[in-house]
Amino acid sequence: MILRHFKSCSITSALKSTATQPEEDLEQILRGGLMVRGRDLSDFERGVIVGARMAGVSVTKAAQLTGVSIGTVTKVTAAYKTQGKSSVSRVGNCGRQRSLGEHDARALVQFVKKNRSATLAQVTESVNAGRSHSVSARTVRRQLHREGYYKEVTVPRASATGSPEDCGNGEAEGEAEQEAEGHSDDVASTVDQTS
Repeated sequence: MILRHFKSCSITSALKSTATQPEEDLEQILRGGLMVRGRDLSDFERGVIVGARMAGVSVTKAAQLTGVSIGTVTKVTAAYKTQGKSSVSRVGNCGRQRSLGEHDARALVQFVKKNRSATLAQVTESVNAGRSHSVSARTVRRQLHREGYYKEVTVPRASATGSPEDCGNGEAEGEAEQEAEGHSDDVASTVDQTS
C-alpha cells in the first residue's frame, strides 16, 4: 500500500515506490480503497500534501500518496498559497449562518445605545430598514441577548407602609406584576456594560 510505504519512508522513496506500481494503486484509489469521503483532513495530512506539492510532486501523485482526491489536493494547496498556512481552521463554518451578521449586530447595538427607551418593535423596524430580507422581532431579541441587552422593568420598591401607591410611580399592583412577569415590549438597558 502507498500509505504504508509513505509513513515508513521519506517522500522521495515513497515516490519511487509509487512509480513502480501506479496502475494497481490507481485502480485501488478509483475503487475507493484508499480515499475516504466526508471526513476532515488532519493538520498532518494537510502538511503532507503541502510538503509534497512544494517538493515538486504533481497533483495526481500527491493525491495518490495521501489517499485523497485531486480536488482536495488542489484546495489544500490553494489555501496554503492564499493564507500561508497548511492547517485551515474549520471553526464556525458549519451550520446555518446567522441572519444578522457582525456588521448588523454592531449597528443594532449602536441604535439601542442611542435609543434606550425604544420598544422591540421600533428596534426591529430600524434593523429591517434598508434590508432586502427582513428579520423577526424574535431574532432581534436573541441578538440583543447575545450582546448583553435585556429588558429592564422598574419594580416599585416597598415603602415604609408597604402599599404600592406610596411608590410614587402611580402604577397599581397588578400592572407592576404584569411588567415584572415580562409582558412588556420594552428593550432595556444593559445588565452587562463591559462589552
